[in-house]
Amino acid sequence: MKERIAQLADKYLEKIMELRRELHKIPELGFEEFKTAEVVKRELTKLGIPYQDKIAKTGIVGIIKGGKPGKTVLLRADMDALPIQEESRHPFRSEHPGKMHACGHDGHTAGLLGAAMILNELKGELAGTVKLLFQPAEEGPGGAKPMVEAGILENPNVDAAFACHIWPAYPAGKVGIRDGYMMSHPTGFDILIQGVGGHGSQPEKTVDPVVIGCQVVTNFQNIISRRKSTFLPAVLSVGSIHAGEANNVIPDTLTMKGTIRTFDEGLTDEILKQMDAILKGITEAYGATYKFNYTHMYPAVKNDHAMYEFCKEVLTEVVGEENVVVMDEPIMGSEDFSYIGNVVPSNYYVVGVRDEGQDIESMNHHPKLFWNEKHLRVNAWSLALLAATFLGE
Repeated sequence: MKERIAQLADKYLEKIMELRRELHKIPELGFEEFKTAEVVKRELTKLGIPYQDKIAKTGIVGIIKGGKPGKTVLLRADMDALPIQEESRHPFRSEHPGKMHACGHDGHTAGLLGAAMILNELKGELAGTVKLLFQPAEEGPGGAKPMVEAGILENPNVDAAFACHIWPAYPAGKVGIRDGYMMSHPTGFDILIQGVGGHGSQPEKTVDPVVIGCQVVTNFQNIISRRKSTFLPAVLSVGSIHAGEANNVIPDTLTMKGTIRTFDEGLTDEILKQMDAILKGITEAYGATYKFNYTHMYPAVKNDHAMYEFCKEVLTEVVGEENVVVMDEPIMGSEDFSYIGNVVPSNYYVVGVRDEGQDIESMNHHPKLFWNEKHLRVNAWSLALLAATFLGE
């Protein structure tokens, strides 16, 4: 079985590459993946794989039933793109202005379709069921949660779940795995500082929100460096600040947006309390007011220990022991696969796609992200082998 899965990964690689290029041209944002879903349904129909669609608007679950009864395993790929204007120059770049597959979800979808091709060819020998989850809206809204709520882990009940992410930080041929926490819990925040505007030549007649905002941002960083334990990972980043338009006018308001990343929701709550205290103290000192809104997003991704050990063993069969990287530290990025991992034993891993000579621009969420889809052989091969091996145990 292992050798045949490897052979089938080679057999279907060209088709997987073609699908990735097709999907890369039509990036769609969360819960808007209508064209992408049509491609997925078209390919599942060609394979004769039954599916349920329109789950959480655009989500799809395909079902491969093995020739013998057994357990159920779920393989997941996310489908959505990002609101980024692509700057790459390859011939299959985005045809949708302001939207780009800058996080590899086109590859995840194509790779899972490749795994479906492999497993469908071997289904008569499988003992159990494979659920193929094509999920919308990983980038922000969190499409995994409404899909779980819709019952995708039931009928039949899922016994284990696996997912992977292309990872330009790792050389092609390497995979990264980690026991326990793999990705962080994110919280987004929005702040409005209300001052009193006026002419830039008379700052004493104003309450300057720019000066206040600068002090707020600086003091926020002291929360991370001076107010929490150094043994607790946390990130607080302000990613957007906007105030005024003219060079000689002090504006009335300043807005800022940012993110908090931790592996402990209690720590996130404590950071938020400290942020609020800083805002209150600084704005009161200057005579300004503020509004502070935040949104807790998905939980941290935590790999199940048994699934980690299982995944490590199987991935060794794919890339070799020397290419399985056991990660010393978790990733401060976030993933809504956690909604699945909180219900069933799961493992999430990363697949290197960085070719020799690629520069730092080839990173996720970058407008020039470019990687060779030939590396999707590892995605399809590993997912198919994980499913087949799990069902065979």
